[in-house]
Amino acid sequence: MIVELFGPPGSGKTTFAHALARRLREDGYCAEVVRSYRPGVRSGTLDLGVFLSVARIVSATVSTAKIIFFPRNGGEDLSKSLLLLKAIPPKKPIWRARIWQHILKLSHAWDRAETIEDIQIFDEGYVQAVGSLALLNGNADKATLETVLSNLPVADLTIRVVLPRATVATRLRERIEREPPAERLFEADFEVNMRSFGVFNTIGEILSASGRDFICVETSTQGATARSAQDVERAIIAKCSLATNLQRGQ
Repeated sequence: MIVELFGPPGSGKTTFAHALARRLREDGYCAEVVRSYRPGVRSGTLDLGVFLSVARIVSATVSTAKIIFFPRNGGEDLSKSLLLLKAIPPKKPIWRARIWQHILKLSHAWDRAETIEDIQIFDEGYVQAVGSLALLNGNADKATLETVLSNLPVADLTIRVVLPRATVATRLRERIEREPPAERLFEADFEVNMRSFGVFNTIGEILSASGRDFICVETSTQGATARSAQDVERAIIAKCSLATNLQRGQ
């Protein structure tokens, strides 16, 4: 089973994904978080993050090169990532390069997830990637989003993280304060990130109209995160039980 999350930057997707995976594992299910991303954090008041940024660039370049030069699926990952960038191109070259390598790795990881039986949780899956592209492009309309989303792989369960704008704003400011200055070169600024509310509201409307199976969760507090994780776990278990019964019926 593949589970993916989407929502504004700073809404708690990664925290929720790990909480859900822990809960599932405690109840005997094999679950892992895939392609989890955590922004860099300064280690001291004088830390400029230069070495961290260089290491990140080198690591991303090496891992991306492996996928390009040693493809497992005949270059399909590369083709898919390039088509997405062509459909909704980010404005800045540095954003374009960063999200291209992210989508390339996402496609690679997603193909692998489809071949194993464990529950694979993507804190940033295809829906999030489309939202990020729209955010960094600034001019993607609803028709374009509908077209792109309709041509992408669909998760077994999609989770939308919903949070008040004020809470997200506070979290984003705290994240920016913790980031090394050099790390901010790779990130969209505060104003761009806050525009994501409109983008993800539109995406939510598109998914609802398409009949996509998705659940809204809230992560404003630890208690809310725990309750939401419990609700999602029940939905996952129900889907697993249904799939098992269908297989027995065959």
